[in-house]
Amino acid sequence: MSQLLSLRDRKRTETWAALHNAAARLTLENGPDRVTTEAISAQANVSARTFFNYFSTKEDAILGLQDPSIDDTWLEAFDVDANLLDQVSRLLVHVVHSTEGGADGDSLRMEVVQRFPQLRQRRFGYFLKVEQLVRDVVTEGITASAKWADVAQHHRAEDISRMIVLIAGAPMRYAMQESAHAPTLDNQFAALSTANALLREVLPEIQ
Repeated sequence: MSQLLSLRDRKRTETWAALHNAAARLTLENGPDRVTTEAISAQANVSARTFFNYFSTKEDAILGLQDPSIDDTWLEAFDVDANLLDQVSRLLVHVVHSTEGGADGDSLRMEVVQRFPQLRQRRFGYFLKVEQLVRDVVTEGITASAKWADVAQHHRAEDISRMIVLIAGAPMRYAMQESAHAPTLDNQFAALSTANALLREVLPEIQ
């Protein structure tokens, strides 16, 4: 049974990658406005109906985007009573990567976005989903935390978590810009350590 599931997972991954690669390459050849889901499906050797089992729109296929998710190991390790700046900023980076469907399509994705910057708006929509997912995790932790009880008496847990995620998002974006030449998870985490240290130095000076 596990071998069957593994085979299905591998087949699904291969089909997802084929659709993304076809969509990205057709976009680079013809521009996004001239690309259709039918052409993408034909290039990937799947039916047009199958396309929508993997992507909601052609833009998602072009950029290789999928709904954000968080690994159970990250959820188990998350501690709202510990250093939230480091934890939340790293969690944001992790969840952003979950929307991009693996590293194989990174070079195509980068080339498409550089040539057709109008597609960044679609990526931004997915980043909002990332923020919401991380906010939900932080909110749940704050609601159950004795450490945050006093603050939670004056502010809603949802508002507290929104502020935390926005603050942690600043070094996350800084790190992604610094590692844009090679946007691997390791490079981004390395840049994130520097960004968080810089934020800690800057914050006292702007209060």
